[in-house]
Amino acid sequence: MRKTIVVLTIIISVPAFGQNHFIGLQGGINLTNVNSTNFINGHDRRTGINSGLTYQYHLNQRFNLGIDLLYFQRGFTVDVVFRDEFGNSTGGRATSEFNYDYLSLPLKGGIVIGDKFSGFANLGIVPSLLVEAKTITPAMEGFTQKTTADVTDRVTNFDLGGLVEIGAGYKLTPDFLLTATFGYQHSFTSITNDEYFSGSEARHYGMVSSIGVKYAWKKK
Repeated sequence: MRKTIVVLTIIISVPAFGQNHFIGLQGGINLTNVNSTNFINGHDRRTGINSGLTYQYHLNQRFNLGIDLLYFQRGFTVDVVFRDEFGNSTGGRATSEFNYDYLSLPLKGGIVIGDKFSGFANLGIVPSLLVEAKTITPAMEGFTQKTTADVTDRVTNFDLGGLVEIGAGYKLTPDFLLTATFGYQHSFTSITNDEYFSGSEARHYGMVSSIGVKYAWKKK
């Protein structure tokens, strides 16, 4: 009974502690790749973007919860080396692209230290829905032209990952906050399935950096 009362007290008290809601915009760069088994060899990172809306709820001066709605580009690249009829490298090289674009909803919480200048650290999960997936094959002189294949219907359309991020904030005014964030994400789920690279596994991972501006909506 005592534990129940404590839990109810905390739940009732949370709105009283929350003095600020921050809403804003953010955008940045992703450097992503895949962690894989029985998959394509020699893959390298893709440079993509993230952009969208962000919301943060301050429980008190130290703890916050947040949710973002982001367009998020993931994927990887594979270098194709041109060879002659004897299998020797000609020195030519092109890059195939495997692009996977998502609508992501990061859910996170963490600590904040400071006021005018602040630092923060968050942990969270990132559920994502696939928007588009394309494979771009480069032109090979004398053999093929550049081609783009839409594989959206074949790739696993839901992705779930974890995130850890750190960052800093600066209050431009009492109501506007400028932030810079650096984080790491890694998927728990694979983009492969029975219709897409069956028998293999490939999970997104990568570094994410972004800047944003937030407006403080204060509770009365």
